[in-house]
Amino acid sequence: MSDDKKKGGFLKKLFGRKSKEEKQAEEAAERAAQQQLVDDQMAARMAAINAAALKSAREQDEIASGKSIDEVEAERLEEEERQKAEAQALKDVETAKKLAEEKRLAEEAHKAELERLAEEKRIAEEKAKAERAAAEKAEKERLAKLEKERKEKEAAEKAAREAAEKAEAEARRKEQERLKREKEEAARQAKEEAARRKAEEKALKEAARKKSEEEAAALKAQQEIERKAREEQAAKEAAEREAARKQAEEEEAARLAELKAVQEKAALEKRMAAKEAQRSQDKLDELAPRKGFMDRISTGLKKSTSRMSDSLAATFTNRKLDDEAIEDLEDILVSQDFGITMAAKVTTLLAKEKFDKHVTDMEIKIAMADVISDILGPLEKPLVIGGNKPEIMLFVGVNGSGKTTTLGKIAKRYRDQGKKVLIAAGDTFRAAAVEQLTVWGDRADAPVMSGALGADAAGLVFDAIQKAKDEDFDILMIDTAGRLQNRTELMDELEKIVRVIKKHDATAPHHSVLVLDATVGQNALSQTEAFAKTAGVTGLIMTKLDGTAKGGVLVALSDKYKLPIHAIGIGEKINDLENFSAPVFAAALSGVADVLSDVAE
Repeated sequence: MSDDKKKGGFLKKLFGRKSKEEKQAEEAAERAAQQQLVDDQMAARMAAINAAALKSAREQDEIASGKSIDEVEAERLEEEERQKAEAQALKDVETAKKLAEEKRLAEEAHKAELERLAEEKRIAEEKAKAERAAAEKAEKERLAKLEKERKEKEAAEKAAREAAEKAEAEARRKEQERLKREKEEAARQAKEEAARRKAEEKALKEAARKKSEEEAAALKAQQEIERKAREEQAAKEAAEREAARKQAEEEEAARLAELKAVQEKAALEKRMAAKEAQRSQDKLDELAPRKGFMDRISTGLKKSTSRMSDSLAATFTNRKLDDEAIEDLEDILVSQDFGITMAAKVTTLLAKEKFDKHVTDMEIKIAMADVISDILGPLEKPLVIGGNKPEIMLFVGVNGSGKTTTLGKIAKRYRDQGKKVLIAAGDTFRAAAVEQLTVWGDRADAPVMSGALGADAAGLVFDAIQKAKDEDFDILMIDTAGRLQNRTELMDELEKIVRVIKKHDATAPHHSVLVLDATVGQNALSQTEAFAKTAGVTGLIMTKLDGTAKGGVLVALSDKYKLPIHAIGIGEKINDLENFSAPVFAAALSGVADVLSDVAE
């Protein structure tokens, strides 16, 4: 049997089974526990006996002399019982003491047995530890021996490998040297062969070159002769063509000059005739009898108001003004672009005085005229120049709003007053705009300063201001390119023009006039907001009120922005621009003026 098996059997016997001494110790412990139970029971019995004795003593004290025999006998019997109990108690105590002593001896024996077992266990553990240490030492020595053998083997393999690699490298070196020698020999032979072939080729080329040079010299001489002949012929033909071309150009130039002179003369005569005709027509318009101010505005607004008058007449022919009627009236006013605020003010005024009463369309028109006049009255402000020289007026608005036409009409008005007016064509993006402004400048007898198509508008305005100062003009009127208010880059260009104006005069432009087309309806509100922010609008002029426009938009516009209103355009003639009058406009727009005109007739 090996040492490991012996050690395993010993440990199994030591720790896996109970010895005889352990069993005896366990039995002694069990007896001690039983004795403890008996001792507890005896102590309880002694306590009961002592209680009975105390009770008996109390009873003897209570019975005095002279008690009955039965009582005395009873006491005697009780005393005997008490003595028996005490004797039994003493006996029980002795027994308990004996059992306690046995228990103590058993515990001491158990303790000694445990100490012996612990000592044997310690000795066994130390022996096992020593055996493990010896085994570990032997294993370490074995592993060290194996490691030493492995290292010696690796060293031997490495030496053998290095020797083999060295031998292989030497063999490769020798092979490379052999190949090098063979290559050099082959190169030498190839070089000698190439030199031989090159010498042969050189000799052949030299012979061919000499032959080629002789042939080329002969060919060159022949070509030179032919070239000189061709050049002489070409020079002769070119001279003839050039002479013919010059003669044709001179004849064409003379013809074109004559035609241009005729065309320019005809165009000038046509322009002068048109200009004279326009001036004559303008003079005729001025000399022609004119209707009264009220009639002119009423006639101009006829188309704007006829539809609304028809709607009012159809809706309010002897009708009671109830909630439904008020809603119908608001719908009519809103459809004519008066705006919700204006419609609410008219209906509120009527409801205050006429609610639940019958109303006519005339009563509604009068109420409208009152409200319109109240809104527009504070904004009535003709365009008047101040003490600045030059007075700078900037005209802005979208394409087609009537800026150029309005500017020309105002220029004519100032020229008639004897003012010296300069017009700047700030719309450099459209050739037609410059032409149109030039026509209006002729009609107003005011010079127009323009630049090349596509030129910088701000630069042109800068030069125009300088010219107005240098030549002592009273008024400088600046036309601008039409800009959509939602095009940021175009509005930025307008801001640049305003900045250039302010470089000359920080208080300018002295008038920034927004020209609005009444036919655009509610879109005029967004245009006003955008141009007021960009160009600092100081006043409004509304045009095309003679068309299909709904003139109520001017009321909605003024109620929202409170901008001064200078004039209104009610026609294409040079005099069809009227200073704004709130009462007259209110009467004409509401239709009251038409009724008054009919009564007057």
